[in-house]
Amino acid sequence: MSSGCTEQEEFTISENATIISMKYVTTSATNMEKQELIINSSTMDISIYNPDNELKAHYTRPMIEYQWKQPPYMLTGKPFLEISSSSQAQKILPDDSDSGTLEVTVLQEGEIYTLTIDSDSQKYQIEDLYEIESYMDSQKQLALEPSFEEAQAIVEPWITSMPTYSFDGSNLTLEEHSREDTLPSTHLLIYTFTSSHEGYGDRSNEDLAEELTNHTIWVSLRQRAIIKAIIDDSWDEINQEPL
Repeated sequence: MSSGCTEQEEFTISENATIISMKYVTTSATNMEKQELIINSSTMDISIYNPDNELKAHYTRPMIEYQWKQPPYMLTGKPFLEISSSSQAQKILPDDSDSGTLEVTVLQEGEIYTLTIDSDSQKYQIEDLYEIESYMDSQKQLALEPSFEEAQAIVEPWITSMPTYSFDGSNLTLEEHSREDTLPSTHLLIYTFTSSHEGYGDRSNEDLAEELTNHTIWVSLRQRAIIKAIIDDSWDEINQEPL
């Protein structure tokens, strides 16, 4: 870090500066998990930590080129504070419990500076802060988005491990995979498979006659979590109960 600014002295990002990276950290009020997003011109990298600060998950995906063009327009000419050993990143919206802290690394006049937003500055309009918060949150949502291949890699082992398929299922086949054009998006995956007996769930205590039975399962996945799984419009595979 450059010593060009004294601690907490206001720093303005110039038009000739290069934004190297941005770090956005949020903490969930419900489960106290921390999500740390780092983005630069080539990648978006998100790490998720449990309340004991142990790494729970880590995902990396390419940065979308046009998305990286937005930070200079939002941040150039705006007031920041240089982070030192005795200071830390500040929240973008101090009064919003869901807001994250922002840390920006820039190259300016041959020096590298690590900065945080000066949200108390009168030079910010509240609309400016909401724009920055919205941008960083959208990047976090994008970083959490699984690809089609990743979604299938999550869903297929889940299906085969659940009671209906694990009891007597075979020939799991993907029939259709679509994704909503929203953030966060929902993946819908439709699979077919065959059971060697009728019924659903764990039937190990039932007296069953062997009878090949074809099934269709609809699975909804959002941000790498399965939120819905229905077999034949009749059975809730998550809750293991009929509809």
